Amino acid sequence: MKTIVVRLDHLGDLLLTTPLVRALALAGHDVDVLLRQAFAPIFDHSPHVRECICIEQVAPDFPRGWWRLSRWLRSRNYDLIILAYAKEKRLCFASAFSGTPRRIAMWSGVWGRLTFHQCLRSEILTSPRPFSQILLRCAEAVGAPAQGLKPDLFLSEPERAAAQALIPPSLAGRALIGIHPGSAGNACNLPSKIYADLAAKILQETNYGVVLTGTADETPLLTEWPGEVLSSERVWNAMGKLNLRQLAGVVAEMKVYVCSSTGPLHVASALGTRTVSPFCPAVPLNAAIWGNVGALARVIEPATCPRVSPSQTCCDFGGQISSSQLFAEIQRLLRSPP
Repeated sequence: MKTIVVRLDHLGDLLLTTPLVRALALAGHDVDVLLRQAFAPIFDHSPHVRECICIEQVAPDFPRGWWRLSRWLRSRNYDLIILAYAKEKRLCFASAFSGTPRRIAMWSGVWGRLTFHQCLRSEILTSPRPFSQILLRCAEAVGAPAQGLKPDLFLSEPERAAAQALIPPSLAGRALIGIHPGSAGNACNLPSKIYADLAAKILQETNYGVVLTGTADETPLLTEWPGEVLSSERVWNAMGKLNLRQLAGVVAEMKVYVCSSTGPLHVASALGTRTVSPFCPAVPLNAAIWGNVGALARVIEPATCPRVSPSQTCCDFGGQISSSQLFAEIQRLLRSPP
């Protein structure tokens, strides 16, 4: 069956769609993925994807010019379209006019029903469970059995060697602790000062190396970090210096990665890297849905949810999570057996 999975949003969400792609491929589907160009490298070396197609190439003005996407889909003669996140109603329009005989949509609301999609309920609020498991309902709907919840991200041996070569010699032989202070503004996260305090504690009390990750846009988060931390030979500031594949290679070298509910957390999950993460306890933001399912992980949650309203997704946990707690969980993970 010729199938296309459409996922046009964030890095982490796309990674959590890979178990769905894997399940379809192992059930005999020829799977294409339509995605944002920035995240296409996720599927490099994947044995489960026939072709990655970037929305910028086939419908550069989507969603405004949604009919271009529809014409492109019609030209491809797919047997099945899966809209893994169809909140953008014009995805439903494009799919509806594609001529594809079977079309499945999640989070499509009334527009999915009006465009005659098979609409699947996530039950994310009433039955919280890993997000990749929720998406596997699409595979179940076409008789494709689940093949695990861990995300896929395949690194070649040359990529792993290249990532090792990027790591400064001053960190050679040290346990690497990654710290990702950003969250792209779409999840609860700690103030950057907490992460700075954590880095200082690591330098003072251990011999570990520290790797800072993030995009170039997130470098202002380091403005208030102590100069002696940023200038330490045991700190590598890699923010804005790594592409997606390089980031994955470096994350694979880390003993523990400290990051909130954001894309790099799911990179770590795919690579089996242990993580320490601050998480909101409230549904639908909690670790039961968005946590690391690929490796041993420690989650720190505040005793109560400090959000002002259910629609507020970004907060700092009300000051209920400290650098000392993060440090203690790092030490626990390092003492845990492989």
